[in-house]
Amino acid sequence: MNIKSTTKIDRIERVLSWSPSALRLPEAMRDGLELGGVFSGGTGFNMLIWQQMLWLCRFVETWQSADETTRQTALSDPWAFGTLAATTPEDQPAIRASLCYMVWPAYFEAIVNLRDRKRIRDTFAFEIGGATGSTEEAVDRDLLAIRHRVDASAGGRVDWYDQPFRKEWSPKSARPTAGRRAWLVRSKQGGPALTKAWLDDGFISLPASNLTLDIDSATAEAVRESIESGYAHLTYAQRLTMTREYSDFVLRMDVDDVVAGLLDESLIVGTVIDSPELVEEGNSRLRRRVAWSSSRPARGDLPEPLPGLLDGQGVVVDFTSALPVLDQFLVDAVEPDPRDKEDPVIMPPAVATVPVLPSATDGLAESLYMPRSALQEILDLLQRRQQAIFYGPPGTGKTFLAQALGRHMVGTDTSRVRIVQFHPSYAYEDFFEGLRPEATAGGVTFGLRPGPLRLIADEAALAENAAYPYVLVIDEMNRGNLAKVFGELYYLLEYRNEGIRLQYSGNEEEFRLPKNLFIIGTMNTVDRSISLVDAAIRRRFPFVELHPSVEPVRSVMESYLRANHKDVLRARLLDALNARIDERDLQIGPSYLMKSDAATRAGLEMIWKYDILPLLEDHYYGQRSPETIREHFGLDALLSEIAADGGGIGPVDISGSWDVVADETDLVVREAPESAGV
Repeated sequence: MNIKSTTKIDRIERVLSWSPSALRLPEAMRDGLELGGVFSGGTGFNMLIWQQMLWLCRFVETWQSADETTRQTALSDPWAFGTLAATTPEDQPAIRASLCYMVWPAYFEAIVNLRDRKRIRDTFAFEIGGATGSTEEAVDRDLLAIRHRVDASAGGRVDWYDQPFRKEWSPKSARPTAGRRAWLVRSKQGGPALTKAWLDDGFISLPASNLTLDIDSATAEAVRESIESGYAHLTYAQRLTMTREYSDFVLRMDVDDVVAGLLDESLIVGTVIDSPELVEEGNSRLRRRVAWSSSRPARGDLPEPLPGLLDGQGVVVDFTSALPVLDQFLVDAVEPDPRDKEDPVIMPPAVATVPVLPSATDGLAESLYMPRSALQEILDLLQRRQQAIFYGPPGTGKTFLAQALGRHMVGTDTSRVRIVQFHPSYAYEDFFEGLRPEATAGGVTFGLRPGPLRLIADEAALAENAAYPYVLVIDEMNRGNLAKVFGELYYLLEYRNEGIRLQYSGNEEEFRLPKNLFIIGTMNTVDRSISLVDAAIRRRFPFVELHPSVEPVRSVMESYLRANHKDVLRARLLDALNARIDERDLQIGPSYLMKSDAATRAGLEMIWKYDILPLLEDHYYGQRSPETIREHFGLDALLSEIAADGGGIGPVDISGSWDVVADETDLVVREAPESAGV
């Protein structure tokens, strides 16, 4: 029903046109096709159309080779027809079930999945006093009897896939859908020989040699108990890993999910087409049927993020982050005809990669009062490395620049920029994830709660967000114990293509830092010298110096003043102040003098008294007395030096009031007439 009638008719007539005879689709069949369909074929079903076509050819041969009595019986007895169809070699259950329904629609259900038919029969068998047998014919006969009872009670024909019926027979129907997923499954002990059997016979498997489990009613707890009892000879860690893998295979993996594996140096990709089942065949008892694609890309030619993901550990690995890439290799899937405008077309999300960052603009440079070329160099660095640290003395605009660049990188959706500040008590549990108390009706429990990095990384990793940059700004980065805060994430900062097991949820998943997440840290060289930062951080982050004596900070003060039509005195004051500070890392940045208060003599004196001089007293504690510091770095001393040097403003007597022009908030010092006494 999910393919338009006109599409199906066109496909049939296209095949008929290949015959040398003038074959046409009979009108009765055309009329029937125009009525629509009765079930929805998923990706796996559509990938097997070529096998279904071959089965139908073999069925015709089976029918023609049967004697007349057998054929007449099959045309008068639905169960005899089902038996004859089942004798067709190389069985394809889905297309066989379709054929049985088309020939005997009043007796067979329009359900091509035998496992679903069995679950429905078992769930509602009480309507007929219990199931009569386990064979496929018994299931279909029981379903017919059940339908008569249920339809009569409901006053019309019911659909077993509608609620409330589906909720009763399908254990997954009560759970919210998580959408299609992708999985990497390894053949483990079976090696290449087992992988080849997977391809030849259309399945994937786990050994399950000691597994005792009712697959149809399996729960997470049932899987765990079966592993604990059947594999008691293994270590606790081995049983824990096996529980996760078998739970994924039985409970989380679903029909239409994509599976991938490795055969020699090639990737194999297919679609799950059935529920799990236990068979009594050697070392591959737990199975799922798979429609394999004919595409076999070489491992060395795979696009990102597949190369890094393939190195992940485990027998069953969640590969959903690579789903858009894997979908490209499902070349045998029959897509809706592009002429079918009404057919739903789901566009695959963008492949996770490093988004191209926007170039620095004149507007950005003007808003930051920095050279455009210097800003472009920083953006180029982030494009290549996805992370950087801005370091320098106080007042150099490290945090302001980081946030401004972040907003420029993400564009209009500034919600993709987040900021967090480190401090000495900050830990891994605060930054990434940790156990936190949660109030419950019975008291207090501890639950796993995500931190800012986990939250933004998970959001950035969503398929629909993969094409957009996300930015995390870490302010005062060197105030935290970096080894304690980052933990095993150190590894991911260097290897973005790879994943790692986490200390709190390590048995549940393998975590990766998405390539579209950019991290910008800031470090104040006064709070703690960056020489104390360990080599691991230095190797993972490129360091961008923001210092008053070098670009892009050097020209900020003067650019700001000229852009706002201010006198350049404050730029001269800053240069004079930093010239007197003999330690490079202790020099003062321009942001102190870019405040609105700094435009007046009174405001400037307040900044000097309460911001700059206390900072310098702390710098020179034990080396210089407060009096000496005030004499050497005081505002009057610096203005006298500027006046003595000329400074481009002429001789100035700073003992009296200042000559203020234009408006009282704008500090402008100029050469005044001698008669003014200034």
